[in-house]
Amino acid sequence: MGDMLLGVANSSYVTLNVGATYGYTFTNNIDKHDIRTKGGDLYTYITAGGNFRRFRVPMTYVLSADRAQVNSWFETGTDLRFIEDDSFANSYYTVRITGKTDPFTKFTKPYFRQRYEGEIVIETT
Repeated sequence: MGDMLLGVANSSYVTLNVGATYGYTFTNNIDKHDIRTKGGDLYTYITAGGNFRRFRVPMTYVLSADRAQVNSWFETGTDLRFIEDDSFANSYYTVRITGKTDPFTKFTKPYFRQRYEGEIVIETT
């Protein structure tokens, strides 16, 4: 298996699997609502085009340069290219980093201000 990459197309990429840890998850989220009436009938409403994919990548030992790059993309809402396996580089997702806080907010012991840990949450656009 090749490297997992996140970055701007034809520009800079961060290799995620170097610091990725167990707990990597990927889900397909559908805007779907199931409603059951008092009479017991079940109705399902699905919004067309309302589905998206979410990837959660927990990471440790992230270099400060990679942290700065990822946090910059997060703060500016940059559209990114997520490649799960660069052996198939033509297969990718267009994503953005989501959440309310920077992905890397904790130092990894004993590397104060050198290595970081956190979780990147990305969603398809």
